[in-house]
Amino acid sequence: MNAKKIFNKLSIALFLFILALSACNKDKDVVVKPTVTGLEVGMENNKTGYPGGDLHLEAEILAPGSIASIKVEVHPDGSAGWKFEQVFTEGYEGAKNADFHEHIDIPANAALGNYHLHLVVTDKKGNSTTEEATFKLEQKDPVAALVFTKITGSGIVAHNDHFDGLGSAVEGTSVTVTFDENGTAISNGHLHLEPDGIYKISLKTYDANKNETQNQYIANATAAANYKAFLAGGNFILNINSAAGNGAIFQPRETQYADGTAVSGAVNTTGVISYFRIGDDNQGEKNVTFIMRKLNAGVKATITRADWNRTDYATAFAGTNELELKIEIHAEEEYNH
Repeated sequence: MNAKKIFNKLSIALFLFILALSACNKDKDVVVKPTVTGLEVGMENNKTGYPGGDLHLEAEILAPGSIASIKVEVHPDGSAGWKFEQVFTEGYEGAKNADFHEHIDIPANAALGNYHLHLVVTDKKGNSTTEEATFKLEQKDPVAALVFTKITGSGIVAHNDHFDGLGSAVEGTSVTVTFDENGTAISNGHLHLEPDGIYKISLKTYDANKNETQNQYIANATAAANYKAFLAGGNFILNINSAAGNGAIFQPRETQYADGTAVSGAVNTTGVISYFRIGDDNQGEKNVTFIMRKLNAGVKATITRADWNRTDYATAFAGTNELELKIEIHAEEEYNH
């Protein structure tokens, strides 16, 4: 074999080696597409939305190539119905993993029926992954509601386990959270509150004819002796345990029973009307359940203002829960989205 042929073969071999090395390096540059797991649609993943309410969405996203955008698309099963499309970047762009959690408003006139949802995650390399789900829109009359009304007043002061000066409160804007028979939120279940804001909470319950029935819990002193409201969950730092006095306070406070007689003393309040502050110590997301508990005889007198968030309330205060209303609260300074 002459030198020229040997040189040509060596050149080809070297070229093939360089090509293979280049291909190997390119393989190393390949980025895995984003993955989406645990997609939830609707509160407690019930795959249901309600016109005039909002649709809870949550999913875990892993994107080795870093998230560029997350797009949500909604379209009806047929040709007519509610259509929605929005791209989310704030709080997600650039992250390699994220807990996607958003609530999208459903128009009050949205057509009832079956819908498809597409969650499209695109990374910085241009790779994209689509996760799909189906859900339904249905109409449902609420069986209960909680009305959160922000109050202000120069005389209102958070003190230890209660508020002073509530008699001078000026009521501001309100948000009403409605619930179905299972205590699942139909509307406004994703509630944004200011951490240092003080809110009046008014309980409403309804019968089959849509009449308000919450006064059953405070019809008179005898009836009210059987009931007390609690807020379970949230892992709150209570104000009594806050060094800076920035903890949570929940204060049931009716001044009259439904029969017009006066409520005397904190122990006799029930919680059809209550006042609530989350406090700066508790900023973030809180999953909370408002409970109206029917108590065994003599139990109510043992409940103090510090007991409203006890994890062992069910064993400490014997009785049964008549209402369990589940709320998702976001406590943050910039709460308007």
